[in-house]
Amino acid sequence: MTKHLPLLGHRMTRIFPILLFIGLSWGQALHFTNNDKTIKIETGEKLQLNGDKYTLLKTDYSKQYVLVKKHNSSRLDTLRFGSIVSFKYYEKSLRSFASSVLKGTVFGALFGAGGSVIDGEIKYGFHWTILYSILFGGIGSIGGATYGILIPIASEEIILEKDGWYISN
Repeated sequence: MTKHLPLLGHRMTRIFPILLFIGLSWGQALHFTNNDKTIKIETGEKLQLNGDKYTLLKTDYSKQYVLVKKHNSSRLDTLRFGSIVSFKYYEKSLRSFASSVLKGTVFGALFGAGGSVIDGEIKYGFHWTILYSILFGGIGSIGGATYGILIPIASEEIILEKDGWYISN
């Protein structure tokens, strides 16, 4: 009988991530609402509550609490709705994508132009500086696009009571 217990523990470590994923998929989203807008934060998404970074694991509207995992930690916290004073959410939007592409293009073009001047290519003609600006600007725009797709931007901090926001389901 004792020989089977370690085997059971080994199987549970394989099954645990699957059970965690199923549990997360059953979790409810967290909704912040004011008069004009509702912000929906799905389970598994990152957010900031009261200045601390978390990942949302579960929302229980009947008991009025959220279960969150602290950022870069394995610690779980349970926060009551009444204890949440402020929040920030992260979004991957067209605005963040376009901004990242523009920044990448500008920095890439400046890097290319500066590099061609430093490298002495300008003595062969000004067209080399323009060519390097275009080339590195294109590379920078691809890098900026990748950054804009992968890295969401944080919203401004929203203070619930002051800004007229509340948690709704």
